[in-house]
Amino acid sequence: MTPFTRAVATLGALAGLALTAAGAGSTAVGAVPAEGAVSVVTSDPARNPVGALTSYARLMAIPSLDSGAVPDSRAPRESGSDPCPPDRCVDRRVPVPAGVKVSDNRVRILLPTGYSAPRNAGRRYPVIMLLNGARGQYDGWSVKSEIVEMSRRWPAILVMPAGGTGDLAGMFSDWHDGSYDWETFHTKVVVPWVDRTFRTLPGARGIAGASMGGIGAFTYAAHHPGMFKAVLSISGDVDTTSLATGAVAPDLLGPLGVSFPGPDLRRVWGDPVRDRANWDFHNPTKLVDRLRGVEVLVTSGTGFSGGSGIYSGTFERNLWNTHRTFLAALTEAGIPYRARVSVGGVHDWRYFNRPLRWAAPRLIAAVLR
Repeated sequence: MTPFTRAVATLGALAGLALTAAGAGSTAVGAVPAEGAVSVVTSDPARNPVGALTSYARLMAIPSLDSGAVPDSRAPRESGSDPCPPDRCVDRRVPVPAGVKVSDNRVRILLPTGYSAPRNAGRRYPVIMLLNGARGQYDGWSVKSEIVEMSRRWPAILVMPAGGTGDLAGMFSDWHDGSYDWETFHTKVVVPWVDRTFRTLPGARGIAGASMGGIGAFTYAAHHPGMFKAVLSISGDVDTTSLATGAVAPDLLGPLGVSFPGPDLRRVWGDPVRDRANWDFHNPTKLVDRLRGVEVLVTSGTGFSGGSGIYSGTFERNLWNTHRTFLAALTEAGIPYRARVSVGGVHDWRYFNRPLRWAAPRLIAAVLR
């Protein structure tokens, strides 16, 4: 362990003590999610290692507190029932080549305002791929967030491909047991299909993911150099070591009162011990060296001890804890990043709107450079 690593580990451990403090009672369910104090840092360890370590320490010191944010208890609109404007929304099924296995080949394209206007007939646009969470549908971005409205001024084509959901959430991987080929489908099929079908700007492509989508955003950027110029994670699981319990047989976890909301990760990445190399190959924290030259944007809340289930403050806090090792790995590897972290928060689409509003214009600007 290098002196730098020891310093980072010490800071993370000390910060962990502060982050366990829970706040006061929660607000009534259904209230508009609140956002605690926001910290934004720009870290460039290669140019300013002392400043980078200071930035990391600043983020690790943000407390985990109940800011009044609660999950949205209202039933979400069903997939496909949203008022996405027909002049901007295009729903298609991407042809799946023989030998590529996916459970869903749908994709929603959100076109920039004026895309079809005669005056823009020769204009080309950058592309941003948007990856869904494990419990969300592929078009959840346009159904549950405010992206349709806020993107009216964004000069970019937004691509929302299906990635599996629920117990068969694809984890943006070619499965170890051979059941699905999500990474192949997205990077070898969907990406070129979008370029053939729409007026895209060559080389100007970024990728973003929320929750489980954060895994896909970073692993795709790391596995396919040059494909994505910028990457964004919103409350993502950026250190998949935390998912090891998902690879333990349910009959063993049951007596302990432990449950993991599918999929069975032994099918996705194999056994976390025997197939450790494959787990590492899909772990953003283990892939930071492959992100050199890619603009890295990270957003998250710190959550709090409150509620259960994937939309709770507890779940957001647990995901924030994965950022400790991820941001430390970026810092030690000398990879620049920009981060926006807020006190508290829940793992909820409405709560993701503010981070998305901050990050998306920066993501688009980065792919146009």
